[in-house]
Amino acid sequence: MMTLIIAIGLIFLLMALRIPVAVAIGLAAMAAVTAEMGLRVFPVSAQVMVNGVNSFVLIAAPFFMLAGEIMNRGGLTKRIFRLANALVGSLPGGLAQVNVLASMLFAGMTGSAISDAVGLGTMEIRAMKERGYDPKFAGSITAASSIIGPMIPPSVPIVIYGALAGASIGSLFLAGIVPGILMGGALMAAIVIYDRMGLCPREARPPRSELVAALSQALPSLALPVIVVGGIYSGVTTPTEAAIIASAYAALLALLYRDLSVRDFWPILVQVASATGALFLIVASTALLGWIVTRSGVMIEVALWLSGAVESQTQLLLIITALCLVVGLFMEPIAALVLLVPILLPAVKILQIDLVHFGIVMILALMIGLLTPPVGLILFIVARIAEVSVAQLVRGVLPFLLVLIGVLILIIVFPSIIMALPRIAYGLPPFG
Repeated sequence: MMTLIIAIGLIFLLMALRIPVAVAIGLAAMAAVTAEMGLRVFPVSAQVMVNGVNSFVLIAAPFFMLAGEIMNRGGLTKRIFRLANALVGSLPGGLAQVNVLASMLFAGMTGSAISDAVGLGTMEIRAMKERGYDPKFAGSITAASSIIGPMIPPSVPIVIYGALAGASIGSLFLAGIVPGILMGGALMAAIVIYDRMGLCPREARPPRSELVAALSQALPSLALPVIVVGGIYSGVTTPTEAAIIASAYAALLALLYRDLSVRDFWPILVQVASATGALFLIVASTALLGWIVTRSGVMIEVALWLSGAVESQTQLLLIITALCLVVGLFMEPIAALVLLVPILLPAVKILQIDLVHFGIVMILALMIGLLTPPVGLILFIVARIAEVSVAQLVRGVLPFLLVLIGVLILIIVFPSIIMALPRIAYGLPPFG
C-alpha cells in the first residue's frame, strides 16, 4: 500500500514539473515495480505494458483517429458548417446555435473534442466574430460544444473503455447518441437565454435552395456514422473493421471532393501515427500502474468499501462522477479513463450496474474535465483561437459547464436515457 501511495505522489510531482502525463505515470509505475522486484523491473514492466496494448479492439482507435483527421483536413468543416447554418442559423442565437449543431454533426465524423475545437472551432469563432459576437462568448460556446464529439459515435474514448471493461462497443456507440443529442439540445436552450439578453445578433433566414444545396454537399459525409454504427450493430463488421472502413471511406470522399491530393495523406499519416504513439504510451503506462494497484489489493478494498457504503446504483454513480470530475481537473481524460476503470469496475459489478451505463457516465464526466483548469486542454486551444485569456474563457464557459453537468446528472438518475437505444436495437427488455 505504501508503495502505491508513493507512486501516486510521484505522478503528481512529475506532472507538476510539466512531465508529459504518460511519461509521469510510466516512471512512477516503474519506480513502484523496482521497489518490489529490484532488477526484474525491466522484463516485468515490458511484459505488462505490452499486454496492456495487446488488444484487437484497441486497433480501432488509430483508424477512427485517421478517419477524423482526413475529414478535418479536407473540406468537411465548411460543408458541415454550411448545412448547420442553413438548418438553424435563423433561430434565436443565430451562429451560436449553428456552432452547437455543427459540433453535433461533426461528432459523427471525428468523435474527437480536440478535432472539433481545432478544425470546426476555428471557422466558427472567425464567423461569429465577423458577425459581431463577443470573442469570449464565441470561444465559450465553441469550447462547450466541442466535448459532444466523444459522445456521438465514432468515439476513441468509447473504444478504449470498451476494451478495458469488456463492454460491447456497438452498445456503447448506440448509448452515446441520446446523451450527445441531449448535450446539444441543452446548450441550444441556454443560447436562447443569451439571445433574450441581447447577446446574440439575429441572422436572416436562408432560402430553401440553400438548404437543399448544403444538404446535398454534406450528405455523403453524414453517411459515415451510419456506416460505422450500422456495420457494428448488424454484426457485419467488428469495431476494428468498421474503423478501417471509415478511414477508407473518408479517404475516398476526400479524393472525390478533391479536398486532398494523394500527397496530402503523408502528413496526415505522420500526425495520426504520432498521436497513436502518445495514446498507446498512455495506455501502456497506465496498464503498468494498474498492475501495481491490482497487486496491492486496493481494488478489492475499494470495491468492498463502496459497495458497503452506498445503498443504490445511483449513489455509487454519483460518487464515481464526483471522483471523475475531480480527477479531470488534473489529468487528461484518456489517462484518467485507463487508470480509473480497472479500480472502479469491481464495485460497479458488485452493485450490478450496467457496464454500458457506467461507461457513458464516466466518459462524459471525464470529458467535462477538458473544460476545467488547470489541465483543461480545450480551454487553452480555444483561448488561442478566440484570442482571449484562459481566465476570460473559464468565466464564459462556466454557465455552459453547469448545463453539461445537469445533463450528466440526468443520465445518472434516469439510466433509460442511455440504455433505450441499445436495448431496442438488440431486442432486450426495458431497462430498470
